[in-house]
Amino acid sequence: LYGRNTTSVSATLTGPGGVSLSGSRSDYVVGFGDLYPAATLKWNQDVHNFMVYATAAVPVGVYDPTRLATMGLGHWATDAGAGYTYLNEQVGFEWSAVVGLTYNSINPYTQYRSGIDAHLDWAISPYLSEKLHIGAVGYAYNQLTGDSGASPALGGFRSRVAGVGPQIGFFFPVADRDGYLNLRGYSEFNARNRLEGWTTYVTFSVAAAERKPGEPRPARVASLPR
Repeated sequence: LYGRNTTSVSATLTGPGGVSLSGSRSDYVVGFGDLYPAATLKWNQDVHNFMVYATAAVPVGVYDPTRLATMGLGHWATDAGAGYTYLNEQVGFEWSAVVGLTYNSINPYTQYRSGIDAHLDWAISPYLSEKLHIGAVGYAYNQLTGDSGASPALGGFRSRVAGVGPQIGFFFPVADRDGYLNLRGYSEFNARNRLEGWTTYVTFSVAAAERKPGEPRPARVASLPR
C-alpha cells in the first residue's frame, strides 16, 4: 500500500494544588507500507461459502521508532483464520464474517513484543440491483495476551477497539471480466491503549477469470483483516 498517515496526541498533567501542564504533538508520513503476502482456500455449498487463510506482515514499510506517525509495523507478524459468507442471489442478500488470530514477533528497533490478538470482521450487504449493494460493516479487535519486552513499566498493556460504519459496492464489466469497487468507513469506539477515529477504505478488484452466462457471481467472503 501507499498513502499518508497523520497522527496527533495531546495530554494534560495535573499536579499538586490543581496546577496543570498541557502539551500536544503531531506528525505525518507519506510512503509505502508493509507487504502482506497471503494464501487462501475457498469452497462453497449452495448459498454457503467458506474460506481459510494465512498471511504475514513483511516489515518493509516506512518506519521510524522515534516518530509518532508510521506506515509500517517495524516487525514481522503472522495471521491466520477462517471466514463464512451467506450469499443468496435470488433474494439479493449477503453477509460475511471472518475471525482470526495474529502473532507478533519482537520489534528489533525497540525490543518490544506485542501480545497475541483476536479480531472479527463482518459485513451485511443487501442488494438494490444486480450491480449495486449497500449495507454495514464492522470489526472488533481484542488483545488476548499482554505485551512483553523492554518496557516492563507498561505491564501487560493489553488493547482493544471496535468499529462500525456504512458501505456501498458496485459491479461493472472490465473487458470480459467482472470488476468491483467498494467504499466503506468505520467509526471506532471502545478503545483502550489504542488509537480511535474514522477510517475509510476504497477497494477495487477484477475477477481472475471470465464469468460464463448464467453462472452465479462468486461470494465475496469478507475481506481479510486490516
